[in-house]
Amino acid sequence: MNRKILSVQLKCLRLIVLFTLIFGLILSVDSGSSLAADITSNQPQVVQPPVTGFVSTLSDEVEELPTQLIRWSTYWQLCWEPYPEAKEYELQTVLMEGKSPKLKRQSDRCFRLQVASNENQKSQGLLNRDLILLMHKIQLGYRVRAVLDSNRVSEWSQVMAVGATTVSETNSTQISVNP
Repeated sequence: MNRKILSVQLKCLRLIVLFTLIFGLILSVDSGSSLAADITSNQPQVVQPPVTGFVSTLSDEVEELPTQLIRWSTYWQLCWEPYPEAKEYELQTVLMEGKSPKLKRQSDRCFRLQVASNENQKSQGLLNRDLILLMHKIQLGYRVRAVLDSNRVSEWSQVMAVGATTVSETNSTQISVNP
């Protein structure tokens, strides 16, 4: 019995180390290639204040499957207050290893990300959801800035941990039943 528990723990530890190494490699490759582009490009003027008014929530979608199974997904949504004169917004991924040089640009003031999913017995509920969310909270975050006209951007916002919520966790759960 103890060997089985130890074996499962070692597998989980190996996965965590593997994911950490992969994220580190991605950042090191990306940061090297973007350095030359940053030097030659025209850097935008940074203005104050940063984007504020963040609200982050979790929502679950559950689909009932045959033979007492369910397929579920948990989504994290981050929204913020409109920034005066903003044309778009940029989001930057922040990992334990550092900040990604790649930016996601969008016009919407909300960002939605699937943060957990599984397929398991209905009686098990949302199996391992809290553990998966905890791993995201520790390792992954996003920060936001407004893109203005005339090559100007706002300061970066504070980093918001993926999976963390700013309001009470009254998850909206959507259930769809397969006939």
